[in-house]
Amino acid sequence: MDEIIANSFFLYYTDKMEIVDINEALELVAGEKELLNELLVSYVNDRHFSLDELDSLKAENPENAAGYVHYFKGAARQLCAKKTAFSGQILEDILRKKSSGDYETAKRNFASDYEELCTFIKGMLND
Repeated sequence: MDEIIANSFFLYYTDKMEIVDINEALELVAGEKELLNELLVSYVNDRHFSLDELDSLKAENPENAAGYVHYFKGAARQLCAKKTAFSGQILEDILRKKSSGDYETAKRNFASDYEELCTFIKGMLND
């Protein structure tokens, strides 16, 4: 029952978050639109999140998997992509055993938010 409540809260809370807070992201780069653009391009092109890689790393050592998630979560946070950063933090905390939760649900939520963010960024860059 607690897991159902936690998942319902997650879905409600993340549904209210913006994919990217562009104004806040611009503040972080002191209004440098070109720099923000480079960061956005880098996020979608440099390294890609993979559920298979995550599961493989988790099988080897959960700390390695946590580090993998941390990379993408941290980069999302730097872009003010709060929804992806939030779900990434939940997944990372589960992997580091800082909190309880369902790994499978957390990884699906994060992967979904990551894909949504990448799609959003690609759409922004093509406009």
